[in-house]
Amino acid sequence: MNLSFAGCGFLGVYHLGVATCLTSHAPQFIKNVTAFAGASAGSLVAAVLATSAPLDKCSDYVIELTNEARRHPLGPFNPQFDLVGSLRKGLELYLPSNSHRIASGRLFISVTSLKDRKNAILSEFESKEDLIQVLLASCYIPFYAGLNFPRFKGQKWVDGGLSDNLPRLPFGRTIRVSPFSGNGNDICPQDESRGFTDVTFHNMNVYVNRENLQRELQIFIPPKKDGIESLVQLGFNDTLRFLRKENLCNYSVKPRSSALPMKNIQE
Repeated sequence: MNLSFAGCGFLGVYHLGVATCLTSHAPQFIKNVTAFAGASAGSLVAAVLATSAPLDKCSDYVIELTNEARRHPLGPFNPQFDLVGSLRKGLELYLPSNSHRIASGRLFISVTSLKDRKNAILSEFESKEDLIQVLLASCYIPFYAGLNFPRFKGQKWVDGGLSDNLPRLPFGRTIRVSPFSGNGNDICPQDESRGFTDVTFHNMNVYVNRENLQRELQIFIPPKKDGIESLVQLGFNDTLRFLRKENLCNYSVKPRSSALPMKNIQE
């Protein structure tokens, strides 16, 4: 069984709730996952789980990064906000020194070639720096993040979500996680309405409804305090629903009204 996380920008805090629920209430499931995969923000959470990096500290770092983005005039669009530099700092700090060895063959990261715009799923890393470069590439949206493109194996790469935003691995069952409700997503919000249609965007299906349209705004604009807490809580509870459906956790576990300490989240 494989676990794949969708690219979603600042909506990635939803994935923190998913990861918190899985590690807290289905540790055996995580242990039995054959491979982790992800695109963009989803690749970061996949890397944390694949390498057993400290989830609590990584979550705190991501929330502080979101807070920092909101503190700047123009938010993350402010030239003083260095998204790539901040992500690199967190990866250098919290990924284990041998993370490249742990991740090779077990972590599959979606990236897009700048040269021909084609997708590649990378899973072999010779050093921790290689792994960091690939993760940064998977999150790198041209112009939004700048024009200093990450390099790997002599090539320039950009956001994996531009070509495959929710990788499905060719072996075994892939559990797909997305903060957008959609057909074929195993862990995702259960919206009241599916809307009038659905669309598939770079291998990720989403319903065209009011809730998803509102979520799209938060890809590039970081949510406020209540928005962060709501997204983390939603990810936790959606995952708990999945675990119960699959008989992977105790039914006595209750949905949570808060999945992360509110002290970490600023107004």
